[in-house]
Parts: sequence; structure tokens; C-alpha cells
Amino acid sequence: YDPIPGQEDGEEEEYTLPANAGVGDYMAHPYKACKNYMDRFLANFGWRFAIQLGVMYTIVKGILSSIIGLVQLSYCKKSLHIDGTACQTMGAIAQTPWAIKGAIGVVSDAYPLFGYHKSSYIIVAGCMGTAAFAYLAAMPVQSATVAAIALFCANYEIATADLLCEGKYAELMQSKPKTGSTMVSYVWGCFQIGSLIAALFVGPMADAYNPQIIFWVCMPLAASIIIPTALGFLADKRVPEGKEGVDWALIQEYPKIVAFCLIMALVAMGNAAIDIIFFDEHMWQAIYAISAAVLLSVLAFMWLPRQLAMCNFYMFFSSVLYINIRGAQDFWFTADESCVPGGPAFDYTYYN
Repeated sequence: YDPIPGQEDGEEEEYTLPANAGVGDYMAHPYKACKNYMDRFLANFGWRFAIQLGVMYTIVKGILSSIIGLVQLSYCKKSLHIDGTACQTMGAIAQTPWAIKGAIGVVSDAYPLFGYHKSSYIIVAGCMGTAAFAYLAAMPVQSATVAAIALFCANYEIATADLLCEGKYAELMQSKPKTGSTMVSYVWGCFQIGSLIAALFVGPMADAYNPQIIFWVCMPLAASIIIPTALGFLADKRVPEGKEGVDWALIQEYPKIVAFCLIMALVAMGNAAIDIIFFDEHMWQAIYAISAAVLLSVLAFMWLPRQLAMCNFYMFFSSVLYINIRGAQDFWFTADESCVPGGPAFDYTYYN
């Protein structure tokens, strides 16, 4: 499958209202504008790639990722019976895959798994995430550590699929620069729709039932990305014969960037390990986090282009300065009358 060639010169223009537009034109404008947009998108990128991104950003990153974020509070309180501090530690472990995306990208670029740089990694990650949700749904999990590891696997699927789909649509955007805005609009539109859908049902289900049953809903959602990817909708071409091994030339071309990505992944995995081993000992968690932050900041300025290092350091430092008390805050807002007399006592439907 090759994406349909673009129409760079004779491409259909964006829909605009006619001169002296009447009431009927204004009423029909949303439909005509959306149809015109999708016609242009499909003409340039093809319906298969549209399905691939639709599944990825509506279902996987939109609905599934939002479910993980929204269900965590109720799952910690009603299913695991842990406090806000433990819930926040569990969330930090579960979110670790988002910190190793650089290493995932390096590995996928350097080594084509089963002959493919992207598709095979997405399928393997999809199987891992589906299995993790099956475990969370079917097994009577009582340990926050076990739940955190399972959610780590679930987030690994989402982070991997997100990164590799981003790489592919960025590649297509570069080949058709005039259509780049349509791609970004499509991706973020799908994501927002998926997030809204998740917000509509997670809260009511968590209020009415044990939040663990929500993971049954997550299983088919996690598996959904496997189907279009396996059918080749990502347009990820198989590498030629003789090039199935490690691309050492790529690693030798950018040795410092590759090393930084791999070290950052190791540090992130080390942080997750420290959180698991010293789950309730926050002093050790803080010591490791501060040491890791200093190490990565120094390496960034040594090995990365200065502009990139400055940008990374700014985003990191802005995150550090944002004091996050979500664990304690969420528990206080949703505590019942017996725990916080006179408190807000929000239910999960409202709070989500």
C-alpha cells in the first residue's frame, strides 16, 4: 500500500461560504466544510492511513489513555484501598513508558523487528497492552505494585504506538508540506473526540460498580490497533533483503544522541525500579530523582545541540516548578462525610 499521491498544484481548495450567503448556506456550512476537509485529507493520504490514525488517536490514545488517567483515582480507592501517596507513586511507575519514548524510537529506527521498523513494534506492544488489561480485569489484584507494573505495560503500548504513528505521519507531512495542517487537525480532532467519550462513561461506571470492570472495556480497545497495523494501513514498508540487522550506520552517525536516549531510558526505568523497591520510602525516591535530573541535564548540554538542550531543560524545569499534590488533592475532594466532615464529597462522575 502506498498513500495516494497528493494534488499539490490542482488540489481542491478549502471550502468557503459563497458570496451573499443565505441562511441555507450557513446551515450547510459545517457539513460541507467537513466533507471538503475529509476529501482533501483522503486524496492526499488515503483511506487506509486515515483508518490507522483514527484508531490510534480516537481509540488508543484518545479513549484508552484517558480511561487510564480517569480510572486511577477510583481504582486506588475502591479496588486497591490505598492512600493518596501510594496512588501517586503507582501513577509515576505506570507513566514511565512515556519517558522512554526516545529509546523506543532509536531501537525501532536501528533494528527492523521482523523486517519492519514500525508495524512489528506496534503489534508486539498492542499484544502486551491487551494482556495487561486482561490481567487487571480478570485477576483479583490487591497489590499497588502489581497494578503499577500492569499499567506500565498498558502505557507502553500507548506510548509506542503513539511515537511510531507520529513518526509516520511526520514523514508524510514532510513529503506533502502543503497538507501538513490537515494531518495535525485530524490527529488532534480524533484525540479530543476520544477523550470526551472516555469522560462520559468512566465516572458513572466507577460510581456504580467496582472500577476494575472498566478494564474489561479496555481490552478490545487495546487490541484495536493490532488490526489496521497488521493489514498494512500504516504504510510501513518491509526492509529490503540483506538489511534486516542493526543499522550501525545510523548509530554511528548520531552516537551522542543515541547514547543520551538510551541513558535517559535506563534512568527512567531505574526510577520506576526505585519506586517499586522503596514504595513507601519517599526519601530514597527523592534522592534518586534529583540525582537523575542532574545527570541528564549535564549530559543534555554535553551531547545534544545547544538549542535542543535549552528547550529540554526549560520544559523539565517548568515541570519541576509545578508543585503536584494531585494524590492528596484528589482524595480530599472525593472523600465521603465520614472521612472529611463537611467536605465537597464529589462523586467520580462530577470530578472526572
